[in-house]
This record gives sequence, structure tokens and C-alpha cells, in this order.
Amino acid sequence: MNVFDAIVLALRQVWAQKLKSFFTLLGVIVGVTFLISVIAVVEGMNRYVQEDFAGSIFGINTITIERIYSRRGGREDDRTRRRQARNPDIQVADAELLRQKVPDIWYMAQSNDRFMPEVRSGQNKRNNVRLIGVTDEYFALQGWDIVEGRGLTRIDDLRAIRTAVIGDAIAKKLYPDDSPIGRDIRLGPFRYRVVGVLERQGGLIGNIRDASVVIPWGAYQADFARERDVVENIQIKFRTSEAMAAGQAAAEEILRARHRLRPGQENDFDIETASEILNAWNTIKNVLLAAGPGLVAVALVVGGIVIMNIMLMSVLERTREIGVRKALGARRLDITRQFLAESATLSCVGATVGMVVGILLARLVDMLTPLPATVPIWSIVLGVALGLLVGLVFGVYPAVRAARLEPIVALRYE
Repeated sequence: MNVFDAIVLALRQVWAQKLKSFFTLLGVIVGVTFLISVIAVVEGMNRYVQEDFAGSIFGINTITIERIYSRRGGREDDRTRRRQARNPDIQVADAELLRQKVPDIWYMAQSNDRFMPEVRSGQNKRNNVRLIGVTDEYFALQGWDIVEGRGLTRIDDLRAIRTAVIGDAIAKKLYPDDSPIGRDIRLGPFRYRVVGVLERQGGLIGNIRDASVVIPWGAYQADFARERDVVENIQIKFRTSEAMAAGQAAAEEILRARHRLRPGQENDFDIETASEILNAWNTIKNVLLAAGPGLVAVALVVGGIVIMNIMLMSVLERTREIGVRKALGARRLDITRQFLAESATLSCVGATVGMVVGILLARLVDMLTPLPATVPIWSIVLGVALGLLVGLVFGVYPAVRAARLEPIVALRYE
């Protein structure tokens, strides 16, 4: 019997004994399903973080200046938290000084934000709204597009005019049948006139932006600021990465001088870029990718042991067949190859089923949740290769045992 015939025989056995084959291959199916689905989610998140998340939060070639580290991964120790709590607030005067002295600024904006319980228009309302007070260059810096109406202007800021640009989700909730432009919304006790609607973004971070109300900095300071002249975020965008590096160094030097920090003292502020969050995410991703194979290995080992036991039973049931083949001239190598082929085929069938289930789960996650999921080709190849490897490794002992049977003993077996 050649390898092809052994594969065909194994497939016939799987088809003839479907329930038995399913439980035999359950460990391999679960292992490969878990492998494909976890890699799909991790790779989807990796692409999302690198292409969308970091750019949406920080912007490309953009530095963000804050009072404390707000977006870095990991946990700060108690000493770091206590030191950060003593950091002085970033002031409007700090922002003005940076605007004057940092070289090659393309766009610069400052923003404060808070969550509002609701935004209302007539009888319609939307709960859990992010309210952002911004200066006029904020939209250009973030790359946010206005699909209807206009953005906020410097006049809106300087005169503290109660105008607002709303996210797509809010526009559809408050005005499902009409255009929101020129209509009033109520934020707490204040009425704001809608002048623009943001393009829908979707996704994890996009859902937050789609449920945002953006108002002029001056109006935010007058109506909602907890402390006047305090800035939570200063963002500066540069045309090139080289200009950003120079600007980041200049901003750090300016703020250290303004805060009277001596050489060797740690900064009492934070300057972050997209690379900060990418580094944090890469750490998390590496942990996930390192832990995943361990869990997969447990399922595959269990599946391999089950396959080995089933193949040992198969050797016992086919003892007379093995004796006949040896009597007709089959070598030990032929018998070994036959049972290895059957074991590998069984395992590959389980890996294929697991691959299909894993892809379907990844697609469901992608369609039904905001969590992105994408299945890389290499994960499919890896799943099938692991299935083949499990079949070969755990099929060796049954195959060798079958090959060592003596023809006379095998022929007399009942």
C-alpha cells in the first residue's frame, strides 16, 4: 500500500465513523481553532493599533504634551504615581510659549474633554457623550473630516460662541430624519448651535469619536472647565518625522526652563508620540503570542494522545491484515509508512476542521463586535503544519508496533 492509498483509507475511516472520528480529533480541532482565532484577533488589533489607533490618538508626526502619563502601558509604581500627582498643571501660557518658540510647527491645538451624561434635542437624547473643547486647528491636526456644515473657527474660540460639531452617532440619534445643521442641542443647562457633522469613523476608537460633541475652547472654558486656563492636552503636528524629533526636544527644553527644573531632575510633564503606545502594544502583543502557543500545545498534546490510542486500537483490530501483507512481501518500512500516513491524515483532517471553525469565529468577531480580526495566511499554514506534526509524532509508536508484528503470530491472531 502506497501513501496515497493509506490517505484514502484513512479518509474512508473518518467518513464511515463520523462520531468516533470527531471525538478522536476534538483535541486537534480545539487547538487549531484556538490558534487561528487568537492570532486573528491579535493581528487585527496589531493592524488597528499601528494604522488607526495611534494615528487617531496622537496623529502622525505629532507630539502630545500632558501633565501625567495617560496612555502608556503597564503599571506605574507608587513612587511614580506620587510624583505625577505633584506635577503642575499645563497652563494656557505654556501653550502660547510653545507656539512662539517651537520650530517648524505645522498645526497646533489644545484640548480639554469630559464625559457628559447626555446631549438632548427636543425629545431625543443620546447618553454618555464625550465633550471636547478645542482650538481652531484641532480638526486639521487630527485629520477629522466634516461631511456636513463647517468646522470651528478662531472667531468661535475668541468670542466663546456656543457652536458645536457633532459626531455621526449623535447626529443620527438626535436628528434621524432631518439635517442637524443650524439646530440647537442642549449640553447641561446650555444651548449650542450645531454647525457641522463629523465623518463617521466606526471601530473601537471611532465609536468614541462618533459619540463626541466638539465645541470652541473659549466656550468650553466659560461653561464646563473645572479650572480656568488649565490645558489637559497640547498637540503639535509637524510635516516630517525629523521636524517632529527636533520639535519634541525643543518643547521639552522650553517647558523644563519654564518650570525651573534643574539638570538631572525628572520632567514634571509628559511628551508622548505614537511610538509610545506602539511600544506598549508590542509588549502586550508579544505576551499574547507567547502565551497562546502554550495553551494550544496542551490541546494538541491531548489530541495527539487520543490519536495514538485510536491508532493502537486500529493496529490491534487489523493484526490479521498486517500479517497477510507481511506474508505477501510487505516490509517493515511499508507497514510503518501506512500507519504514519493514516495518523497524519487523521490529524490533518482535525486541523482543517479547526482552521475552518477558527476562520468563522474570527469573521463573527469582526462582524458582530468593534474588535477587529484578520486571519493571516501564515496562521493557516501553521495550523495545518501543526496538525501534520501531531499526526506524525503521535503516530510513530503505533506504526512501529504494527511494523514489528511477526507474520505468523499476526496470521494466527483472532
